[in-house]
Amino acid sequence: MAAHYARFWWLKEVDDLKELKVFIADDSQAIRQQLQSALSKIEGCTLIGSADGNLQAAQQINLLQPDVVILDISMPHREGIRVLREIRKVIPLAQVIIYTADPSVVLQEVCLEAGANFYLDKAQIQDLIDILSERLVQNLKH
Repeated sequence: MAAHYARFWWLKEVDDLKELKVFIADDSQAIRQQLQSALSKIEGCTLIGSADGNLQAAQQINLLQPDVVILDISMPHREGIRVLREIRKVIPLAQVIIYTADPSVVLQEVCLEAGANFYLDKAQIQDLIDILSERLVQNLKH
């Protein structure tokens, strides 16, 4: 059963943003490569960094200030929910997409309440591409 995801209006108003800065945090090298490949096919999406652990992810996200964070909730060294909450404090307008193999409805609710904009099962790569493409179209309209 694929996890459901919630769509919220993008919170960030952007004047002349022509690219979307994306950061990937996932402990699976195969998933990071799959996402990097998908992002490279979306004109206007720029991968500005990636991490294989939550501690490294939190540090890099704070430093790089991405527009979008694709975050696996279950990674080594730090609880993903904690990283999500840190992102909300440091970059409140960043869009956070939880990208996980755990389709738990309870975890989905916890993530959305903690500030995630979307909760996607890793089988929903096309939904992820659609979300990023939609964000780019919105950026170009502003």
